[in-house]
Amino acid sequence: MQLNISTENPDLPRHKCLALGIFADERPPRGICGFIDWRLNGFISREIKEKRIQGEFEEKIIIPFPPRIGSEMLLLFGLGSVAEINYDKIYNAAYTIAQTVDGIGLDDFAFDLYGDGRAQLVTANIMEAMITGFFDFLSTDIKKIDRIKACAVAASANFPSVYQGIRQFKTNVNDRGAVDISSLEESLGLG
Repeated sequence: MQLNISTENPDLPRHKCLALGIFADERPPRGICGFIDWRLNGFISREIKEKRIQGEFEEKIIIPFPPRIGSEMLLLFGLGSVAEINYDKIYNAAYTIAQTVDGIGLDDFAFDLYGDGRAQLVTANIMEAMITGFFDFLSTDIKKIDRIKACAVAASANFPSVYQGIRQFKTNVNDRGAVDISSLEESLGLG
């Protein structure tokens, strides 16, 4: 799995899929999902109001070819209540996101950090839980892990914490080099 971080506005990068978390008790959506809702002229908020999007844990909504953003597909993943988010739920959400992306035949996706800035969770630990979830699903088949490109979409102010989460993953999980961060490290002058 090739892993990168993007600090560009989340509507700009070209990805096949942008996987965003959405909470059941957050109306309108906040964070990156809120920004994308704004770029889509309130489409997500309208779908929430019409009860077509609930945000319940593991709910998946696919929006193909959303206008005004660079991604070909928007995948909204329900995270449940903000008060109930924890690292285990984030890990499980990431595992299911990887399973879903693989199931629809994609090899390129971007994601935001689920729960970042909304709960008493540490950004680096959120990132570590997410990469571990992706890795645990994808490592079941070497072909899957070799072809996937994943990109964390984060605010530039969060870059050091997001990178720290990647380093924590590399320290705590024996991925045997399966999670490739070489292009990220080269861009930082570390490679």
